Amino acid sequence: MLETDVVFDGDLEKFYSEDTVLIEGLPGVGLVAKVAVSYFLTKLDAKRVCRLYSPYFPSVSFIRDGRLMFSFGGLYLVKSPRPLLLLYGNAQPTTSYGQYEFCEKVLDLACKFGCRFVVTLGGYGKDVVSDKRAVYCSSTDEKALERWIKKIGGLRYSGQIIGAAGLLITLASMRKMSGLSILIETNGIAPDFFGAMRAIESINKLLDINVRPKDIEELSSSYALAELEYERM
Repeated sequence: MLETDVVFDGDLEKFYSEDTVLIEGLPGVGLVAKVAVSYFLTKLDAKRVCRLYSPYFPSVSFIRDGRLMFSFGGLYLVKSPRPLLLLYGNAQPTTSYGQYEFCEKVLDLACKFGCRFVVTLGGYGKDVVSDKRAVYCSSTDEKALERWIKKIGGLRYSGQIIGAAGLLITLASMRKMSGLSILIETNGIAPDFFGAMRAIESINKLLDINVRPKDIEELSSSYALAELEYERM
């Protein structure tokens, strides 16, 4: 079987901290996760650790201003205010095998950095959304879930989670890693900056980061900047 190729940048692959938290920000419903993580990329001096190229990514090429852009996932390291490993990219694998293989490769890398806690983000598509955008939480750790729900101000989620947002925390539990999925109400319009704003707020509460945009315009600008700066080869 074909496997995801990992291409490292520099010597950041040697970093290790048992306090490292992996946060997933791949494309999904409303692009909630991607927009939210793009904000942390631009505001927390994230450095690229590696690029991941999966043979199971969509067989399409993205073009922006005449420039060809490959499908990719990337891991980016933030050292302050706390160690974070940010998973950001413009694609997810399109097959079940591809999803499992890709997520296992991401978790292999996360463990290498000392990560013991995985947080995934996503959009929960609904026809009608509340003004505040409800936050839905799920985990393989029942006791920790109650604590996290209270800290974030979320609700228990019942249903399906498609893609990396669900699979990463499931596979992480098999490695005795804690995992939390955070889904934000969204009407599905992409990019949903209001949903992403709520996701950022939830991460701030959960991890005590205290880094947030002052308004939607700032968030929109940071997303545009991330697409320019972090999606280049």
